[in-house]
Amino acid sequence: MAKASDIRDAALRGDLETAFAAMRAGKGAEAVRACAAAYLAFIDRFPEVKAETIPLRGREVSRLLRWPALGANMDPDSVRAGKPEIAFERDRFSVSEAMTYYQFVLDEILAKEKGT
Repeated sequence: MAKASDIRDAALRGDLETAFAAMRAGKGAEAVRACAAAYLAFIDRFPEVKAETIPLRGREVSRLLRWPALGANMDPDSVRAGKPEIAFERDRFSVSEAMTYYQFVLDEILAKEKGT
């Protein structure tokens, strides 16, 4: 099973370790905010992801729009403008929601570092 310690980039690894620590402490909202910050830092570190697309229902959509929409949602207009932003639609998040964001960010970073 992948862990934050598998991330080669020290800054991104630290960001996700912060999110993991918040989850372990039962602080879902803090963890989600840390995951969002880590994902935006990932985009800054690997700006080529802004141009990457994935097939979805017969068309190509931005890879960034795969971000889970559980209350901390990627703003599609910001993605189209080339300056991705995550909008927080609520203040409270469960730890299980934070886990979803954490796993998504971890998988995205590791896939990019492996070249996939």
